[in-house]
Amino acid sequence: MCKVNGGKTEAASNLTRRSFLKTAAATTVAVSGISCTQSDFLADNHKNPSKPNIVYVVMDDHSPFPFEEERIGQSRPFGFCGDRYVHTPEIDKLAKNGMIFSNSYVTSTVCSPSRYSTLTGRYPSKSRGPYFMRLHPEGTVTRPENNTELEEDRPNLPRLMQRAGYRTGFVGKSHVIDHHLFQRDNWEENGLMTYEMSDDPRDPEVAKAMAHNHNYWVNRVKEFGFDFADAVYAANKRELWNDALNIHNVEWKTKPALEFIEQSADEPFFLYFSETLPHGPAPWIKRDGEYVHGLDSDPKMTSAGHVDQEYDFMPERDKIKAEIEEKEKDLDHAWLRWIDHAIGAIVRKLKETDQFENTLIVVTSDHGNYYHQKSTLYEGGVKTPLLMHWPAGIESRSVYDGLVQNIDFAPTFLELAGLNIDESMEIDGVSVVNILRGDKNPVHDHLFFEIGYARGVITKDWKYIAVRYDDHINEQIERGHKFDGWEGRKLDVPYYTRNQHLGYHATIYNENYFDVDQLYDLKNDPGEKNNVYDSNPQKAEEMKAILAGYLRSFPGRPFGEFTV
Repeated sequence: MCKVNGGKTEAASNLTRRSFLKTAAATTVAVSGISCTQSDFLADNHKNPSKPNIVYVVMDDHSPFPFEEERIGQSRPFGFCGDRYVHTPEIDKLAKNGMIFSNSYVTSTVCSPSRYSTLTGRYPSKSRGPYFMRLHPEGTVTRPENNTELEEDRPNLPRLMQRAGYRTGFVGKSHVIDHHLFQRDNWEENGLMTYEMSDDPRDPEVAKAMAHNHNYWVNRVKEFGFDFADAVYAANKRELWNDALNIHNVEWKTKPALEFIEQSADEPFFLYFSETLPHGPAPWIKRDGEYVHGLDSDPKMTSAGHVDQEYDFMPERDKIKAEIEEKEKDLDHAWLRWIDHAIGAIVRKLKETDQFENTLIVVTSDHGNYYHQKSTLYEGGVKTPLLMHWPAGIESRSVYDGLVQNIDFAPTFLELAGLNIDESMEIDGVSVVNILRGDKNPVHDHLFFEIGYARGVITKDWKYIAVRYDDHINEQIERGHKFDGWEGRKLDVPYYTRNQHLGYHATIYNENYFDVDQLYDLKNDPGEKNNVYDSNPQKAEEMKAILAGYLRSFPGRPFGEFTV
């Protein structure tokens, strides 16, 4: 315990938040000959830390698993995940000086439902967004995938953070609102302007339309609880519907993130920083020797069209590639250093504004895509990288190996913001604040997953997956009906999801995909190659009972025999 002047400290009521944090964050303070070290500061502040700022960084399709050299068609992870072929020193430093979560999972394994869970603390099938409800009327089986939306009239994380006195900011990819506008056929009737795939964003009329549409999405995002929004992507780059804009642009997103931090220096803030990397088009794709969707693309092509800006807070892209070559790392994954530099710029801005010590930085992903397990419930889809860094609240070199899930972000952030979690918030997750403070006791004994027609549960050592279809599909199966598959293929049963491309690749890399009951001994078979459902009836029944318990919490949502 650090004691100053007999245990009393000078009141900070007349200080601005910035100057107070600057004073409080000093790692060594000498007053009246008494030294207060960083560990003393942590011990004091773990009990009742000042409301931290929160910077939440979410990657897109990024797994935590290093992969074999020949698996060039998928993304490498960050360095702290164990990949020696990448160079991510900024992120790895945060991991080293913070907490690494080695068993971090998401609720669902495509973008929209996973992001919905993060921004609400709820399971995807509990969405009542208009698009989701049109596809899944009350009383029918849900098929959660990229159809899950935030609701206009229900609590969510940014709205609740505003209630706690936080300024809220949104930068980057959305994919959680207005799904009906992802196609161009109804843009004009909804106030958006149209242009062609081949149009040049430099053309003044085209530029006007793109800027208008971007402004629509910025304002629309704000209606869901964000005070600030910029560099917004409605969904993926493809949904911009222009060839020239179908690229990644890290600098474009980082600039408003830095501006938001600067603007929020004297009040607590929550920043949702949503990357598009490494979702397709993959940043490692080469054409004529150049990374046409990544580091060699035009930095002036943005979600708002052609925008001419300076990005002096980051090195030029050629220098990033040169750095990776000098380090003798994998040049195809130099894009990781690209986002690493962006996070480095955020860290510098936090330090410049004297906010670094009391800012919780979270780096994670919306789901994985290892071995094409996106849109499945296998580890390569549901498991994600996760680090949390907070000098005023987390001991360096911390590791937590218990189960955590993205529904836990909302209650964690809300507790840190000083709100008591109650039923009106409609949250399924649990706070992990005690874990941040050093408690190693598990917050979950098991977790629940869902995607399309599949549901699953996991404990530390076992996973069970159930695939169940609705009555109409079951009748078709019994009649011998053939279902449409990718590129004209015919199937005996449908893919889990409506996205045939994802379904096809999941089936060719995961041979048990269509098994209606799957049980995996993760301790002895972490790759989930051997379905041991038939040979372990007792464990199978135990896991099915856990799954049934979750499914009964979804009123009006049947799922096979589990909800009868």
